[in-house]
Amino acid sequence: MIEFLQQHAFLLFGAGYVLAHLLGLGMALHAILNGRTPQGTVAWLMALIAMPALAIPFYLFFGSPRFWGYIRARRAGDSRLTPVVEELIANARGMDVLPEQTRQFMRVSSALARMPFSRGNAAELLIDGEATFDAICAAIAGAEHYVLVQFYIIHDDGLGRRFRDVLLERARAGVRVHLLYDEVGCWALPRAYLEQLREAGVEVSGFTSIGRRRSRFRINFRNHRKVVVVDGRVAFLGGHNVGDEYLGLDPKLGHWRDTHVALRGPVVHAVQLAFLEDWYWSTERIPQLDWQPRMAAEPGVNTLVLPSGPADELDTFAMYILEAINAARHRLWIVSPYFVPDEGVIYALQLAAL
Repeated sequence: MIEFLQQHAFLLFGAGYVLAHLLGLGMALHAILNGRTPQGTVAWLMALIAMPALAIPFYLFFGSPRFWGYIRARRAGDSRLTPVVEELIANARGMDVLPEQTRQFMRVSSALARMPFSRGNAAELLIDGEATFDAICAAIAGAEHYVLVQFYIIHDDGLGRRFRDVLLERARAGVRVHLLYDEVGCWALPRAYLEQLREAGVEVSGFTSIGRRRSRFRINFRNHRKVVVVDGRVAFLGGHNVGDEYLGLDPKLGHWRDTHVALRGPVVHAVQLAFLEDWYWSTERIPQLDWQPRMAAEPGVNTLVLPSGPADELDTFAMYILEAINAARHRLWIVSPYFVPDEGVIYALQLAAL
């Protein structure tokens, strides 16, 4: 065998070289047809043609703009959630009292979200980690029926143990608790932390994009959502994960500034729906939840939940940002920890400033 390889090494090398370039060309065509941005498409195109042997493995893991396993699971879950969606749409309040310019923006945004704006909501801005987790823990402590929890990062530190303890107390009191964590974001979370929750009756599941036939090679697709829903009456979402650094207690990171928002009213059901899509992907189960419409304030605030991710047919959130900029008439405030606008956003901002 060794002698055969030595005698035909040049031929085998040539065949491998040709095969790698053919595969590279095929994947380059895939990148052209499926790329989300011109910059990303050109980068993959150059790498796959010039260095196919090196680029092909990276493209398999990181190149696809679509998470097809998640898309199929979401579609299956959507079919089971159709009655819920129809009821949410039926309970949406009309927008006929709003100015035409506002109605146009809301119609486009609703189409992107696949969900209508709802009225009669109350929104409270939580300006730092202390305010956020004081409010979240107080709401969970008062839960009577169920708690839905989803975080990208959970640490086994002071805040993490405080958060765990309030979940344990409610689970032991008979409240249904569902915890969804990201397996990459929580790589350092001890198994004992999760096992203690499971032993108390908490349903725990990790969001993974690898190790399953329908999602192989998709380690780059992570779930960064930070969501808590209590009894279908209050929802929390925003930028805070569960860790002492989000309270400004990590001396290496110093003061941490992030924002969460507490929502009450019909919009909470839209947050529940977004959680259920991710929960179904991870567990293929849909728990029974409260979908009874509740008005938190009258007239309240108009609110829309806009979930976005690799299952979207369109680049949903980018399109929403452009529509929001174009709809501005008097002022435009932008708050973001990661501000790397593409050409479309830059042009929209320039036009808005004229």
